[in-house]
Parts: sequence; structure tokens; C-alpha cells
Amino acid sequence: MENEPLYLKILNNLPQTIVLIVQDNMIINSYGELSREINNTKLSEHFSKVTYNKLMLLKLKKIDSLIICWNKKDYEVSCSNEIYYFKDVTKYRNMHLQLKKSLRDLRSKKEELRAVFDLAGNGISILNKEGMFLYANKFFQTMMEYTMEELYSESCISLSSPEYSEPSKTAVQKAIEEGIVERFRKICVTKSGKEINASMSLSYIKSTNEIVMITSDITEDIKYQDDLKRRINQEVKERTQQYEIMCHQSRLASMGEMIEAIAHQWRQPLNSLGIIIQGLRHLSNSESFDFDLLNEIENEMIEKINYMSETIDDFSNFFKSSKEKKYFNILNSVKDTIKLVDIQLKNENITLNINIEDGVNLEFYGLENEFRQALLNIIDNSIGVIVSKKQHNGFVNIDLIQNEEFIELSISDNAGGISKKNLQEIFKPYFTTKKDGNGIGLYMSKMIIEKNMKGTLSVRNSQSGAVFTISLKSEEHINNGKITY
Repeated sequence: MENEPLYLKILNNLPQTIVLIVQDNMIINSYGELSREINNTKLSEHFSKVTYNKLMLLKLKKIDSLIICWNKKDYEVSCSNEIYYFKDVTKYRNMHLQLKKSLRDLRSKKEELRAVFDLAGNGISILNKEGMFLYANKFFQTMMEYTMEELYSESCISLSSPEYSEPSKTAVQKAIEEGIVERFRKICVTKSGKEINASMSLSYIKSTNEIVMITSDITEDIKYQDDLKRRINQEVKERTQQYEIMCHQSRLASMGEMIEAIAHQWRQPLNSLGIIIQGLRHLSNSESFDFDLLNEIENEMIEKINYMSETIDDFSNFFKSSKEKKYFNILNSVKDTIKLVDIQLKNENITLNINIEDGVNLEFYGLENEFRQALLNIIDNSIGVIVSKKQHNGFVNIDLIQNEEFIELSISDNAGGISKKNLQEIFKPYFTTKKDGNGIGLYMSKMIIEKNMKGTLSVRNSQSGAVFTISLKSEEHINNGKITY
């Protein structure tokens, strides 16, 4: 072996290679990884008929190269002057098969992904860094009325309405710089010139230097929102009109109650004035005229007339319409309200007590007259129920207590309470249990407290009667005691 020629050494040590020298189908010599036992054997003995025929085609130059399976290995075969060269490509062959399989899988996944994209309910497209289209799913093509071939020459900028061209460029640049742009809204123009409202989200893929864009047609959504806004505005307008009508009805009802209250307040001084006038007639017929007595009568008449004038002023100020908010003292407002029903309380023998907890914050910023109106409706309701039920020793209690940062006014009576079925209905408009009632007073009281004063008005039953509770956010601490009317 030491004297073996160099070319034979090279042939025998070629990596993963077998060389067969064949003459008339006989293997004269073999080199490489194959055993020398095949020398002087027929070539056809070592291959299947199909493979042997292919080797003959290779010998005759009918084909340039050939890959065969031999001894459980894959060989790439070439032939020159009946010298066959077998290159072991098993390793590469397996890699090739794996690559082919991976490529098939990749194509399959790509087809699956494309199918998913085409079934998506939004437009999905892929752009280059200039915003030009590289791909768009069926939804986007249909939405914009372009074929994919036509989109190759378009960009997300060219499909924008003129006023959104620059913002679209900025959105693309921002996506590249920051990685993502979410819910960018603009108007797109379709191939036929139709404008659609669109919402777009862009995501930059750094590895491919591409931008994925998801587009939603929100034209119908905006139309629905505009329609909903219009309907809401119409509903608000109608409700405002209804509220104003009810306020007007409430004011008319309050004016009727005011006239009735003034009549109550004036009845006694008018009777007194009538008696005085009759006395004047007797005085004028007497032989001796008493000027001192006349002065007394004059003073008393002036006192009665001033009282009546003050009554008119009290009612006029109370029902004066004012939408100017100001700071006012809740206790003083309660007292002013009670003055308007003072005569009814005395005539019906009803006691009204005000109980004030120490440290109550009585300062409030709001509409004082509206607060008085709400309070008067509640007190008047209690008085009416006490009178209708002929309750002896009737009373109305107003308790002012501090509940954290809120002041609570509880107006309670001993009229027996509200039936359970009416308890949930009492604040509804036009609901009333009175024969001549209009069902507006308590509804308006709730609107005033909760809508205009941002407080709450609720009702419950106690053992003796109904309890209405007004809860308002207080301002300052003021200490007071107990007052009885």
C-alpha cells in the first residue's frame, strides 16, 4: 500500500465518493468507500433494473446527472467514459427534503393566513415604509373598490382625501418611529370617488421593514352616533319643554295656594279692621269726640295695614322667580317658609317644631327661592294630610342634623304615613291622592332638590307618619337650638 500511486491514494480517500470503472458492464476497478469485492462483477447485479437503465441513459449522455438510492444511501451520479462517480448526498438529500417540507408547510400556513385575512371583518393591508401597498385582503379591496393589481400603484396616502394627505404621511412616519399608531381617523376616497370615514391602526414590523395596517369603515357608526346625538338632543328638548310646562303648572298651583294663604293671613286683620270701622261710626255719633281714642284706633289700623303689607311682601319675595345662585342660611329659609303657613298651622291647631343638632353646617350655595318652594310643598303636603285625616294634636317636625359633609332636613308628621303601594309613586308627576290635587308639588320638590341643588329627596314611613328627608352638602358650621311654632 505504501508503494500505491498517489492518484490511487487520492481516489480511495475522496470523502463520501465512490468511483467505478466499468467496461462492457463489468466493474474493472472501484475506489473510495466501497469494498473491493465488487471488482470483476457486473454493474447490473448491484442495481435494480430501473436504476440500471437510468445509469445507461447517463452513460449515453441522455441525461446529465442522476440521483439514486444505493445501499440505503442517496448518491448523485455522473458518468464520463464509463467511469461512474457516486457522490454521497444522503445528508444533503435529507436537508433538501426537510426544506421542501418546510416550504410546503410555510406555503400552507401562508394560504391559511391569507384565508383568515380575507374572512376578516376589517381591511388588512401591508405597506412598505413609504406607505405603498404590498398586500391587501379581500375586505379592503372591496371596501376601496380596487383590485390588488391596482393597489400596487397606490398608497395609504393617495387613497386619503386631500385634507388628510399630510396627516397620513405623519401617521406612517410615527408608526415607523414609535412602532404603533392606534385608531387614527381620517376620510378615505374609493375608486369611484365615494368618501368613507375610516379608523386605522398601524404597526411597524422592524424585521421586514413593513407596516401592517388594519382599517375599519366607521361611516355607519358615525352616522348612528350623529343620529343618536340628534335624537338625544330632541329628547332633551322635549323633556325640557315638558319640565318647563310642569314648572309653569307648579307655579300656577303655587299662586293659587299663595292667594289662599294670603286670604288666611288677611282674614283676621280684615275682620279687625271691619270692627274698628264700625266702632268709628259709633264714635262719630257720640256727643263728645274722643281724640285720644281716635289716635289709638288710627295706630291699630296702621298696624293691621302694615301687617297685611308685609304679608304681601313675604309672598311676593317667596314666589319671585330667580335663577341667581347665592349663599343663604338654610335655617332662615326654613323660618321664612313657615311664616307663609303660620295662620294655617294656628287655625288647624298644628304644632311645628324645628330641632337643630349642634354644629350643623347651615350655609348653602344655591337657589334659595327654589329651596323654599320645595320645602313649602312638603310642609303643605303634611298639613293637608293631617287636616284630611282630622288628626288631633297634629304636629310637623323639622329636624336638621349633620351627616358627615351633608346636612339633612327631615320633615315628619303624625298623619299615619303613606300606603305601601303609593310610597314608590309619590314623586311621580301628576300622581296624587287628593281629590282636588294636581300631583305636581312633590315631583317638583324632587326635581328642585336633586336636579337644581344636586341633593337627594327621599321618603319613608315612621311609626307615627311620613318622613321626608332632604340631604344637601353644607358649607359652614352654625350652632342653633330648638324653636317651636
